[in-house]
Amino acid sequence: MGKRQRRSVLKKGVCIAEDRISQLPDEILVYILSSLTVEEASYTSILSRRWRSLWTCIDRLDFDATEPLDEVASKYKLRKKYLRWVNSTLQMCKEQTLSQFRICFDLDKYAQYDIDKWLEFAFSRKVQRLELDLRIEENYPRDFNNCYAFPARLLGLGDFAHSSSSKPHSDKLQIHPLVQQNFKSLKMLLLKSVNVTGQVLEFFLHNCPFIETMVVHESGTLVNLEVVGPSLNLRHLEIWSCRNVESLKICDTNLVTLGTSSGRVLMLKNVPTLVNVHILCVPYTHLLNDISSHLSCVLSQLEVLTLDAFSLVSEQNLSLSTLVLLA
Repeated sequence: MGKRQRRSVLKKGVCIAEDRISQLPDEILVYILSSLTVEEASYTSILSRRWRSLWTCIDRLDFDATEPLDEVASKYKLRKKYLRWVNSTLQMCKEQTLSQFRICFDLDKYAQYDIDKWLEFAFSRKVQRLELDLRIEENYPRDFNNCYAFPARLLGLGDFAHSSSSKPHSDKLQIHPLVQQNFKSLKMLLLKSVNVTGQVLEFFLHNCPFIETMVVHESGTLVNLEVVGPSLNLRHLEIWSCRNVESLKICDTNLVTLGTSSGRVLMLKNVPTLVNVHILCVPYTHLLNDISSHLSCVLSQLEVLTLDAFSLVSEQNLSLSTLVLLA
């Protein structure tokens, strides 16, 4: 193509514009594509021969298909379609380090094998932000017995670290422990509608030196969790709707924010950087007394303290919501 043709010209009433975006280096184009979801990025493969495989080099894999796939009528076919899509996409991905790996779709224990392999893929690429959001809907919890179980042996912890009430759903699956540095890059861990134990979470806390954020929603196998030690890098912790949690112990750490609706016993000790605490008590109103005694040692340093307590006034109504702001 000559210089005249490369410039924007008007020929026979048609404007031919110069494609300056495609002239950018591959590194910049891949950086731009990484801001899109996987589905959106893959659409660019039809633009030209040069764009055909660029999207396979993105370092941010966001498999959020909740909106476009919700229109499919059959739930069974919908899940099979999603599993095939993720599996086929991972086979094409070329990037060796991942800034993000996100699964956002209604999946349960019957997808155990596939999700285990996805996790193995993400850790082998030294993922920094890992999110499994497997909820049916945001405000519609799944039966804990049907939740996907995080594979403890993926971390070299032996058999699945479950409570006695939960059993692994993929006994035939053999996953070799990963080399430790593969998950040392982890900075954020978000697990929603995933059965995970305190042993697994504590493993991440003590073996991932950069982890700053940990969020757990709707886990049926989380019973006790200890966030203890000045060497931990954790700054933000959220434990929501984990109804089987007995105790949450946070001591000698640099935690900044805490949000939880779980735990019959909450212990806070020597947390000098903790400034924001949100506690939701449902329906055990007696928790307020226990919580107050454990918060007394940190009240002076908190900037925001939110206590939401609900009690059954009648068979249909919940009452009492208290917000306390400290200067």
